[in-house]
Amino acid sequence: MDRETRDMLLETADRFFTDRCGRAVVNEVEKGVWPADLWKEIEEMGLPLIAVPEDKNGAGGTLADMLALLRLAGSHAVPVPLAETALANLLIAAAGSEPRPGPATLVLGNLTMNGGRLSGKVERVPFASVADRFVAVVGNTLAVVAAANAKVDGQPSHAGEPYGTVTFDNAAAEFSGASPVSADRAFELAAVMRAMQMAGAADKVLATAVEYSKQRVQFGRPISTFQAIQHMLAELASYVAATIASAEAAARDADEGGLTDGGRFSIAAAKSQASDFAQRIASISHQSMGAMGFTHEHILHHYTRRLWVWRRDFGSETFWGDKIGAAYAKAGPEALWTSLSASRYAA
Repeated sequence: MDRETRDMLLETADRFFTDRCGRAVVNEVEKGVWPADLWKEIEEMGLPLIAVPEDKNGAGGTLADMLALLRLAGSHAVPVPLAETALANLLIAAAGSEPRPGPATLVLGNLTMNGGRLSGKVERVPFASVADRFVAVVGNTLAVVAAANAKVDGQPSHAGEPYGTVTFDNAAAEFSGASPVSADRAFELAAVMRAMQMAGAADKVLATAVEYSKQRVQFGRPISTFQAIQHMLAELASYVAATIASAEAAARDADEGGLTDGGRFSIAAAKSQASDFAQRIASISHQSMGAMGFTHEHILHHYTRRLWVWRRDFGSETFWGDKIGAAYAKAGPEALWTSLSASRYAA
């Protein structure tokens, strides 16, 4: 979609998330309450189909459109699998099938396919307990498995969202087919998806901490005037800015380079940096707000706890740092600058 259409969509989605994804909804999800009405409205808006072609009943947007929406969702701590379903639907459409309604999630890991049947186990699958179907990519084959054909051991994440371990025991797929997106590439796309969500959450953390420092008064003046707080916020702002810049660069490179191979280095760098800075962003923001940031009534923890969880999702900073280092070591010293300037790394 063109820039004007995307801006209109994001403005509409921003208003919707502001109205419908408040503190109470997020807290209820952490108690195990599935927000069925919220998900229904999200589907009615067509958000999970944003990057699906129109000939497959999608919105006809691009990967960049989807990632921009997911950054916005991250800034609202949207407590449903919008990101996972949107990417799953994109992968399904790329494999030649038409996505079905309902929440879906990604199961990317050590799985095997045999005659249209899926086997294996993957831990820490986002929204595993509420997904209607699981989307996996094994080699160059995509498989969609109904929840009824999988075993789910629910284990809520640190943010209270319904994560879990998913096991397939020769499970029949409701769809399987050749995928132009390989398993490794699907993992990269999931990583940039998370990096953009982390960018949105980090931006919200900074805005929350700055606003609190202006409102909180000690010794007759706002704490934003205290040098110690100013130093904290300046450091926090630098980490947030770096997280956003790297995520946006990865999203741009992934979109411009193509669904199957674009922006590989940028994605690795963005997820590594976002994951590395997540703990620092959470720590400094809580320090700057004191005890208030830890209370259940305040929204700060909705974002900092998600940053902690998303830090590990689809590769931690160690995972992606090892990938980058191994690629450079394999390519040799002459390839370093070329690889950096080309925003990609060797497989």
